Amino acid sequence: MNRPAPALPRQARSCAAARLAPLLLLALAGCPLPQAVPTYPSTGAIAPPRIDTDAVSPSATTILVRPDCATAPAFTLAASVVDEDTLEADEARWFVDYDPRVQARWTITFGPKPIPAPSDGLTTVRPVTPWTFQPYGFDPAGSEQAYRDGGGLHVVELVVSNGFAPQDDVAAAQPNRATKANFQTQVFRWVFHYAPGGVCGLE
Repeated sequence: MNRPAPALPRQARSCAAARLAPLLLLALAGCPLPQAVPTYPSTGAIAPPRIDTDAVSPSATTILVRPDCATAPAFTLAASVVDEDTLEADEARWFVDYDPRVQARWTITFGPKPIPAPSDGLTTVRPVTPWTFQPYGFDPAGSEQAYRDGGGLHVVELVVSNGFAPQDDVAAAQPNRATKANFQTQVFRWVFHYAPGGVCGLE
């Protein structure tokens, strides 16, 4: 008849548990626990730098401009981008009344302006070279005042990317705004609308 093994004294049981605890921790360390971490399918697209909408100036996206300013109005436009990749350089291009069907309209108005990688390798926010926009200089030739008095407008676009395609590619669907494969752009727009009671500049 088999007899049950005698129970270990309490002190012996405590010592055995103490010896087993480190072994259990080592076993767990080699077996990662499941975590509730969301997963996202990869699209293959390379994210562009983000325009910091809280840092653009002027912050208003529609600016009313007087059609009869004594001195041609001027507006300094500024922005910053946020790029988590602190080793890559980005680029900014400015356009006025962009139209891919008309070469004069898809020409880069100001730029391209490089946005260098930060010298410290850490800073994620980078300034874009500011540009002073003078709307009177973009009115239709020969009917400038009539265009202003009639409530015409201009759309200024800041386009940034970390992978623009070569410039002046007439075969591109959007010349000077196209990117290399898998790259993308980000855009910020200001609308300058001629209207009585508008301004001739911003302080």
